[in-house]
Amino acid sequence: MADWRAAGINRVSIGVQSLDAGELVVLGRDHRQGDGAAAVRAALDAGFATVSADLILGVPVTGRRGDGALPPHLAEVARSGVPHLSVYELTIEERTAFGRRAREGTLVPLDEDRLADLYAGAHAALGALGFEHYEVSSYAKPGHRAVHNSLYWTGAEFLGLGVGAASFWRAADGSGVRWTNLRQTPRYLRAHGDARVADRIEMGAAEVETDALWLGLRTADGVAADRLPGGVAAWLEAEGLAERRDGRMCPTLRGFLYADRVAARVVHARDPQPDPARQA
Repeated sequence: MADWRAAGINRVSIGVQSLDAGELVVLGRDHRQGDGAAAVRAALDAGFATVSADLILGVPVTGRRGDGALPPHLAEVARSGVPHLSVYELTIEERTAFGRRAREGTLVPLDEDRLADLYAGAHAALGALGFEHYEVSSYAKPGHRAVHNSLYWTGAEFLGLGVGAASFWRAADGSGVRWTNLRQTPRYLRAHGDARVADRIEMGAAEVETDALWLGLRTADGVAADRLPGGVAAWLEAEGLAERRDGRMCPTLRGFLYADRVAARVVHARDPQPDPARQA
């Protein structure tokens, strides 16, 4: 870590996931109970001013209740001195080991009400510790918002380097291109140039703007109300999903909880009859 600092690297993100031994087993992680905390301490001791820890919320461990309280290990990381936390709900994707375990019944996800309680509990507890909940899954102390990740949510360009990395380029006319590199390391190493790109999507200006709107509504800063399609701003207010602040529609905690519903409403309002092939 000292060498990274000497090389000019000024921030580091650590995939802690959990400090709970049982949760790490359920998650299939190969690091041990104390490794996450040790890595965080090492990064802080090495002089990194910006250290982020990734944590998973809602791991279904037998006997654990989703009562809305901040899990003890989450509180421990939050009090460690890290100025940024990414707190993700455990999601089960179909074509993964988790998806197979869920189908077999060996992994039973928490129900939505329990997850919502945990999410609201983390929001309140981390806020009390001085963290700003500035994006659906992101918390930061003042001055420590994730600079790179913010590019995703504001429609700015970004470049991803390496296996599975994603990039976005935006043209002067508002159109854009998204691409993702190969996800298999051996194939990536054998390939060169454009052959390393696995997926490439050409986007028109309207599609780029739609993405910027629903992504912006996943952040505490929201988006300018006059950019939203007709009726969406009023619907957000009526449903308690967002509130007006200085001409912007900014999501409430409820809006964060229903971020996917908000995104779907924005997309439908801008394109009431989306191309079925595009949806697929």
